[in-house]
Amino acid sequence: MYPELNHFKQMKKEYDSDIARAQDKWQQLHKQKEWASNEYEELLNAYGVRNSKITMDDLTEAKNKYLFAMEKERNAMEQLDDLKENRDDRLSEYLKTVYSSRDRELEAAKNSMEKKATQLERLKAEYLMMVQQIQEIHAYRQSVEKETNEAITSYQQSYEPKEILPLYPALSRLEIPLSDIQYVFRNGKLPDHLNKYIVFNDDHKRFPK
Repeated sequence: MYPELNHFKQMKKEYDSDIARAQDKWQQLHKQKEWASNEYEELLNAYGVRNSKITMDDLTEAKNKYLFAMEKERNAMEQLDDLKENRDDRLSEYLKTVYSSRDRELEAAKNSMEKKATQLERLKAEYLMMVQQIQEIHAYRQSVEKETNEAITSYQQSYEPKEILPLYPALSRLEIPLSDIQYVFRNGKLPDHLNKYIVFNDDHKRFPK
């Protein structure tokens, strides 16, 4: 895939990882705050009860512990919100680069595809010219047989014919069936029965820019 998209995906992955860690941290601090809140509330309810051992110092300590936990939770939430905002701002801004890079890649691939189509059309012309040449050779074989036959029989001799098989059955195996085209589109490679004719190196799958 093209580098700008890989960079976008990498940035998103890193932000998502940082946000997940910040989310876990906030959840832990939130639980600690809830524990501190419950502890303070329990002490507050117990304070003033007859024969209670809870002192004002105990209440002050529990309250301070709760306020400290609440402050840490709030800071963690702010960090989490900042990370999300930075991620959204940076990725949204970089989307412009991704879109322009996508257009560049699509245009390059389109141009390469059109060049390949032109090459294929040229190959089709060459293919049909070779079919024509095969037909001409076949016609020549037929004319050799016919004229030899006529010459010998005109000499009042019996002719020993040479069988010349029809041309089309031999040519039919040279046609490109739809099944072969579908195989290439589905699998991205040649059918096994055609691999023996083509030798590719590692670069054959890359299209020119």
